[in-house]
Amino acid sequence: MTTETIDTTAPDSHDILEELDLDAALDASGDLGLNLDEVMNADPEEEEAGVRAYDFNRPHSISRRFDQNLHNVAELFARSATVNLTSLLRSNVVAEFQGIALKSFGEYRENLPRPTCLAAVTLRPLAGQSLMHLDLSLCFVILKKLMGGRPDSEERIRAFTEIERGIFGQFVGRITDLLKGACSKLVAIDPETISLENNPDYVSAIPAGETVVCLRFRLRVEAVEGLVEMVLPLTGFSPVRDVFDPEEHLEVRSGPEIQEDQRQILDMIQTTASELVVRLGELSMPLDRVLNMREGDLLHLAQAVDSPLTVLIEGREVFQAEAGRINQNRAVKLVRKLEKE
Repeated sequence: MTTETIDTTAPDSHDILEELDLDAALDASGDLGLNLDEVMNADPEEEEAGVRAYDFNRPHSISRRFDQNLHNVAELFARSATVNLTSLLRSNVVAEFQGIALKSFGEYRENLPRPTCLAAVTLRPLAGQSLMHLDLSLCFVILKKLMGGRPDSEERIRAFTEIERGIFGQFVGRITDLLKGACSKLVAIDPETISLENNPDYVSAIPAGETVVCLRFRLRVEAVEGLVEMVLPLTGFSPVRDVFDPEEHLEVRSGPEIQEDQRQILDMIQTTASELVVRLGELSMPLDRVLNMREGDLLHLAQAVDSPLTVLIEGREVFQAEAGRINQNRAVKLVRKLEKE
């Protein structure tokens, strides 16, 4: 009888390491775009890649017509800015439109650098205030050119002095005039600069949860370039929404069908029960007295006997009435309507 012996001892760890080519594995991870440090230190509670919570309070898109009109305004503004600012600064200036983004103002403000340059402006007939954001390093280059200096970048980013604030405020006015010209084919706007801030946290013209439309531009002055953004609240377009976002109303139901729908709705309303209360008067008393009330107790009301009574429908004061009788039944006569329904 032959017996086979099976070796159940674990292989030596040194032998295992020799069989693995760790350098090749590390090189392969680089080819896959993996960062081993990030993988090893990843937070297990972190959201999966590509998964993002949807905010129902903020739309992530606008209509194609609205988007196209904003694109046309932005492209016209960029071309006008290139020509006018080149003449104003006497330097080679190029403005390029980068696109449109929608986000909440709180999210937008949180990502702004500190300090920066943020101008609050009104663009009537657009409602409320809008904002213009300019890269602060680019602002100092523009200031140097306006004061006759060389367009060199600023080594230290800082807040404006009062003199610089006044000069740059006028430059912002020049920019809003260019925006006025770009919008002229759609709507005549009347821009006005309200304030100029270097700290975004001081700007409260727009609620944090408000959805804003951000028009992004890349502005290059000689060899220095920076970001310029027009931040417009989406609700601010309400007075001119029919201009920027015209809707084509196509009636999909025939006239008789619409009339039948209206008749059914009217029938439903007319047969719906509503609570109607006639209030004789009001009286305030302690709770212990209310608990001790018995049948037959008299309540003294401040209201005179011949004073008009109040008729409430679903809790709302609608009519005033006079007390009376119809045959053997108590009744009220409506004498005046209090509010329009």
